Amino acid sequence: MPRIDDVQRTDRKAAILEAAERCFVRSGFHGASMSEICAEAGMSPGNLYRYFPSKEAMIEGLCERDFEEVGQQFAELADAPDIWQAFRELAKVHMVEEPREHCAMWIESMSEVARNPQIAALRARIDGFIHDKLLGALQLAKARGQTSPHADLDRAVQFLITFADGLMLRRARDPDFDPVYAMSIMFDVLGDMLLTPSAASNDNAT
Repeated sequence: MPRIDDVQRTDRKAAILEAAERCFVRSGFHGASMSEICAEAGMSPGNLYRYFPSKEAMIEGLCERDFEEVGQQFAELADAPDIWQAFRELAKVHMVEEPREHCAMWIESMSEVARNPQIAALRARIDGFIHDKLLGALQLAKARGQTSPHADLDRAVQFLITFADGLMLRRARDPDFDPVYAMSIMFDVLGDMLLTPSAASNDNAT
């Protein structure tokens, strides 16, 4: 059972990350100062630095928080009898129901990749994490016979990651963008890639 001090520390870190996220969305990664984040979190600089020594550490903390949440969601996906339906529901959570502010935060971190090696390394970790979770879900669907036996799963994962990045960008910059329609396009294309028998399977049939 965790000690009260550990629980308090975890709660305090979570509160700081939420405050930092609001500041990054409002002012940008560079525009948000540590003093602004301290004020948003209601903490003195000395106290805040005990938890996070830099803005980069806060971005990493936000990503670790999201890793845990997404990991749990994909674990639940594995228990679903219909992987496709469960995957649609999960995509809706992240692509449609996710607040636009979180999309802006995502794009803000991506814009730092070319300038900040620490953020670039973190971004590579994120991409690898997402790739592995998506591939694992599609492999499970294939094993259950819910895709074509000749489906190219790696190609499908690359499509999903690229499409999702573009959708997040559109949502962040265009308040009139319709993510529901865009997600329907994504699943139409994904269905063509994964459910339609490939040319190789057609050749084998003949």
